[in-house]
Amino acid sequence: MRALLPSVNERWNGPLGWFFLLWLLVQPEIMAEDTKRVVLTFDDSKASHYTTVRPILLGLGFNATFFITEGFTFASNKDDYMTWEQIAKLNQDGFEIGNHTKDHMGVSADTLGRVVQQIQYINNRCEEHGIPRPISFAYPGNAIHPRGPSLMRELGFVWARRGGAPEFPYQDGRGSAFEPGKDHPCLLPSAGDARPHWSLDDFKRALSSLPAGSIPILQFHGVPDRDHPWVSTRPEMFEAYMHYLKEQGYEVLSLRQLGSLVDTNRLPADAWEIIEQRKAARKEAYVKALVEDADTGEPLAVRVYIEGEDGTHYYPRSLASLGSSVDYRKQNRIHPESREYHTTLSAGWFSVELPPGTYQWTIERGKEYTPLRKQVVVENKDPIELKWKLHRWIDMTSLGWYSGDTHVHRPMHELPNLMLAEDLNVAFPLNQWVTQAYQPPSQGDRNRDIPASPNLLEVDSTHVIHPMNTEYEIFSVDGKPHTLGAVFLLGHQEPVQQGGPPMASIARQAHAQGALLDLDKHDWPWSMALVPIMEVDLFELSNNHLWRTSFAFKQWSAPKAPYMSFAQDPQSGNEDAWMMFGFETYYTLLNCGFNLRPTAGTASGVHPVPLGFGRVYVHLEGAFSYDQWFKGLDIGRSFVSNGPMLLAKLKGQHPGFRFLNQKSSMELPVEGEILWDQPLEKAECVINGKVVHTWKGPGQQVGNAWRLPIQASMTADGSSWVALRCFGKTPMGRTRFAHSAPWHVMVADDPLSPSKGEIQYLISRVEAELDRSREILKAEAVAEYEEALNIYRAIESQIP
Repeated sequence: MRALLPSVNERWNGPLGWFFLLWLLVQPEIMAEDTKRVVLTFDDSKASHYTTVRPILLGLGFNATFFITEGFTFASNKDDYMTWEQIAKLNQDGFEIGNHTKDHMGVSADTLGRVVQQIQYINNRCEEHGIPRPISFAYPGNAIHPRGPSLMRELGFVWARRGGAPEFPYQDGRGSAFEPGKDHPCLLPSAGDARPHWSLDDFKRALSSLPAGSIPILQFHGVPDRDHPWVSTRPEMFEAYMHYLKEQGYEVLSLRQLGSLVDTNRLPADAWEIIEQRKAARKEAYVKALVEDADTGEPLAVRVYIEGEDGTHYYPRSLASLGSSVDYRKQNRIHPESREYHTTLSAGWFSVELPPGTYQWTIERGKEYTPLRKQVVVENKDPIELKWKLHRWIDMTSLGWYSGDTHVHRPMHELPNLMLAEDLNVAFPLNQWVTQAYQPPSQGDRNRDIPASPNLLEVDSTHVIHPMNTEYEIFSVDGKPHTLGAVFLLGHQEPVQQGGPPMASIARQAHAQGALLDLDKHDWPWSMALVPIMEVDLFELSNNHLWRTSFAFKQWSAPKAPYMSFAQDPQSGNEDAWMMFGFETYYTLLNCGFNLRPTAGTASGVHPVPLGFGRVYVHLEGAFSYDQWFKGLDIGRSFVSNGPMLLAKLKGQHPGFRFLNQKSSMELPVEGEILWDQPLEKAECVINGKVVHTWKGPGQQVGNAWRLPIQASMTADGSSWVALRCFGKTPMGRTRFAHSAPWHVMVADDPLSPSKGEIQYLISRVEAELDRSREILKAEAVAEYEEALNIYRAIESQIP
């Protein structure tokens, strides 16, 4: 264990050295100029203190204080709580063992008569195990009482640590550094009380802007803490915090070691004066808010944006007892105006601290509630309480439709919070992620949260996570930059071990495990080659370049085809052009006989976009089931949306249905409706890529929604596919759409055939990729491109 200071014999030999050391010890502000110090404390006897925290601290040469209680399920639950033998080993390692009462009893007016026995019990247990009598105490639950400091002194404690309250609200884990001479040693504030939502920035905040001569004392609970998730710290974050301390040159101490730095008999005249001074110095108002469903009155999990007049963003914290809050801060590096700064919050009250000023609040929840925009004025630091209603304009689950996002890059621990706040039913986190050619996904350079099994993770009965999914997103070949593109393996059962390209055998393995293959974006260099060689299942009609924030990707990786109807080219392509480029590429592939089903993915976690901003809705006949949902996605009983809801049937059937027809033509009555919380522009029926019927908006306002009825009879000549799509504008003028999966009309001996222009476009895309990659990729990968080219040429040869 690294000592607090070098030994006197090493550095301060002789009387002058001793005099200088004694003088220095009573001048903490001078010591602080030369050395950064922090105290680590750990509460509640958690098993992870021994299994996770101990090896990290020992490896870095850090000290700490561990506060011991036999409260909660200490006696019976050794999965979550230490044994006394482990506690004794911490003492042998050189860590300090502190007292936290027998039953985690708070110090209050009701317990003052009993807490002494509680404390003595832990002292006795320490003695039984050869542990010195504790000189440090932590107030259980961070509850403090005016009698506390003097009582702790009477009981022989040198130090007693509290939380960050009452200077700061408990929920955020903020606090103040210990100021010797101002803070009573038995009323030590925590500078930070770690929370599961903390990032490295939150940790740094606890160490920054400190008064001269002060020492931050940090409070942790379990790493992780399954019994008390609201104060849990993820092991990877804890390790990041500790490495930050090491990199910044902090001397990391236990409370016991403070005795050699601070005169513990130097007590303030009034132990509570500094607390009141800090409270008076704060300028922020404590703002407490609740969002409820306007119809049911039930609290809602929501996504919240708070922006000040100067553009500063603020991030609220959940006050729910088992609640959580997840901050999201993403900005596109090429187009910095494209940014997404929000917090997703569990249902219930939440809070934020705001200095005086005017703030724009935006509150959203998935796709089925009308966003709420409010201006909040903070005039002074008086507390403010807000209570708002969100209006649901449609309830899709009541109609049998359940949503999913098939391109997710958020950490697994965040997903329960996010899925409830966005009301997203199914998520596919791409936990295996490889960006180098030939590299097996098991060794992927972007891997995260690799699941031990493919078992479904249930947030609740209608919100689930399939954890085993893989992304091949190739940006380099043999260590040199060479972008190929991306494809996803969704819902497989075992890790896929093969690197690529070639990709056909990977596809066979994935399909054998019941997985679906998702093409990602249509403009990737290799995309048009993958469709035939991998037998790709899904096409992202709403992909990860369509965001809530401003559109950023105006430079595309592939040209539009001459026959495509939209006006912009890749050099000046806007959001609407990008959307139509995807539609018309999809139509081209359908016309060539590739039965791709539409899906939606956001890449939330990488891009500045909320989870589920674009989503795929799948219809189920009965109660929600992941297996039935995945089957419906595969069948194409679905539609994709980033705004409106498309509810329609063709000849009484949902999308994805296949009509077998013995005649050359077939009448197809269409009936349904488009709904949105904004006026609609139009809806269209598309047959074989051509718009054959248009219903003009805006529709009629019915309750909280605009409704555009659609009813007509269409004729399909020969084998065909039919789809519906609709469009509307947000108040900011942004286009939002919904697009159904196709219905198919199958006529025997009359297969669907593309136009010459369509198949020649696909051929040109593969030829261009062959020319670009022939001298770079392995021969097997080049052979796959040539196979794709031959498939397309064979289709071309069948065109009359």
